[in-house]
Parts: sequence; C-alpha cells; structure tokens
Amino acid sequence: MNTRRKFVIALGASALTAPFASFAQQQAAKFPRIGIVEFGGPPDSQFVSDYINALRLLGYAEPSSLQVERRYAQGKAERFADLLQDLANKRVDLVFVVGNDIANVAKRVTPTLPVVTAGSEDPVMSGLIESFRRPGGNITGVTYLSPQLAAKRLELLKEMLPGISRVAMLWDPTHVDTYYGEMESVARLLGVRLQLVEVRSAEEIDGALVTVQKGRAEALFVAPSRLINLQAKRVNQIAVSARLPVMAAYANFTEAGGLMSYGAVTVEMLRRAAAQTDKILKGAKAGELPYEQAATFELVINVKTANALGIKIPNSILVRADKVIE
Repeated sequence: MNTRRKFVIALGASALTAPFASFAQQQAAKFPRIGIVEFGGPPDSQFVSDYINALRLLGYAEPSSLQVERRYAQGKAERFADLLQDLANKRVDLVFVVGNDIANVAKRVTPTLPVVTAGSEDPVMSGLIESFRRPGGNITGVTYLSPQLAAKRLELLKEMLPGISRVAMLWDPTHVDTYYGEMESVARLLGVRLQLVEVRSAEEIDGALVTVQKGRAEALFVAPSRLINLQAKRVNQIAVSARLPVMAAYANFTEAGGLMSYGAVTVEMLRRAAAQTDKILKGAKAGELPYEQAATFELVINVKTANALGIKIPNSILVRADKVIE
C-alpha cells in the first residue's frame, strides 16, 4: 500500500468517526445540569441524598442522564455568593439549596438562575417569595412549615408528660418563623409556662442548656433551625444527662437521642422538590410554580430514651406513632 492510499483510508476513517463523536458530545450536552450548594461539607446531607434519589425516580440519574455540580460552604455562610456565582458561570440549568438563607443569597446574586429550595423557615416572612401561590422572581420550593404545627407539638408533649408545667424552648432568633407566637397561645390553654432560650452559635449551646436547667424546665422544645439541627447529638446528650425530655421538629433529632418529634415527612417533601425541578427543566418558570407546604407528618418516639429518663409512654401516643425507635 502506497503512502497516498494510507492517507485516503485514514482520512476516510476520521470522517466516519467525527460525526459519531460530535453526536455523542451533543447528546451529553443535552443532559440537565443541576448545581447544589450545601452549608456543610461532603458527603451530601440526607436532604440532598433524598432529593437526588427522588430525581432518579423521575428518570434523572447521574451520570447517565444528569450532571450534578456540588459546592460546599464548609459551614461558612459568607461563601454562598461565590459558590452560587461559580455555578451560574458554569451555566447550570438550575440550583437546588437547603435553607432560605442560601436561597435569599441566590435571589440576590443570581436572579436569572432558577432556584428550587427546601427549608423550615417561613418563606414569605423571610422575604424569599411574594406568596405561596405565585412566589415570583427565580424561586420556588417546599417548606416544612404548616399552620399550627408548633402548637400541635406542644400538645403532644403535654400528652406524653401530663404533669409538666414548665417547658423551655431552644430557639435561633435568626431563623424566621412563627413558632414562639403559636406556642405562646396554646401554652396558656395547656397551663404551661414557656421559657425562651436563644442560641446564635454552636458555642452558645452548652450555656443555653445550663440556662434551661436553672429555669427548672421539665422538658425542652427544640425549634427547627440549621444551627440547632447540626447540634442534635450534642443537645440530646446534655439533655438526657440532665434528665430533660426533648421534643423536636424532625425525626433525625429523635434518632439522635431525643424523646419525640413531630414534623413533615422530609422524604416526601424532597420528592415534591424534585417534581418542581422536573417541571423547570421542561420549561416552567420557577417563580410561577406554587411554593408548597407540608401536608404529610410523622410522629416519632424514642423508647430507649424514654426508658433512660424513666418515662412511661402513654398508649394513646404509642398507637399513633409512625415510627418507634427501640
């Protein structure tokens, strides 16, 4: 075979393979690209894992049909803006975040990038959205809040511990919600005195729980917030050693040693966030999709903690429990 013939064959092979390579690149480019910003560090939080799993059920599975760009703030809120801008520069199709604090930064820094968020703050009170029916701007999502939810938790706590008259509430004032106001009114009806104890940093947790004990609280209600949630194990350890039963908003707090929790089923909420994501990827505008509220709730009881505290769980509570931790 002469040199000229070799060149022609090589050129022919290149001409044949080039369209296939180009086609493959075009197909890969069509995969949705989602950016995720987390407050902490890797690995993914349970919220994000549940969201990714929910997307998989809708046909978006990485890496075959979905690309995910993950960014971690490593506990530094001041990094939110740079991480979000980086994702915008990489031209992701949308961003998913957990927490209204990150979502509010996204609203300001990347106003044209669709954002789906999941959080426990009131999105209207915090200024994130205009209304639940029509959020506006580039934001939609789900909130674990529901009217009278805090009051229901206090009622369940009183049913669990009928004799209590003093309940402390561990609360992060930077977390925008209506919990304290809702609890105040029902507390009067139940004959319970509330002691509000603020924490603004992880370093204040120990001192706050000392304040709770000095106030002679008979139980501790933990208002939901990112700060307190990240300290679940520590809060429960101190509370149990002080023989203080803990009522929380989410199952993870009870799984970490709290006595009981009542709140939204987070897996279900993240399925709904994934469904919103699917709609946006198919052309819907984030700000025109209704911002959803919790509708399905679960009561979780930790029998092991109850035994350690010498608490006999009423049958009326046990029969209604969705999950019992032995």
